[in-house]
Amino acid sequence: MQDYCELWGVEGPVLLDDGAYAKVLGIRGVPTNVLVDSTGTVRAVGLGNPDELHAAVDELLLDGAG
Repeated sequence: MQDYCELWGVEGPVLLDDGAYAKVLGIRGVPTNVLVDSTGTVRAVGLGNPDELHAAVDELLLDGAG
């Protein structure tokens, strides 16, 4: 996981799922990014590249829900 995060510039907490949560969200492929705000609400799923992920995080922080 550390190599993946370094490759894509992912910083901060990274949680791994045993598959149960992915099933609830209907996720079939891995890896899949799931952006969760500070209240535990799923705000985005997918975000296939680093630019999309960073933009979604920036938007979440601007909304004040991060």
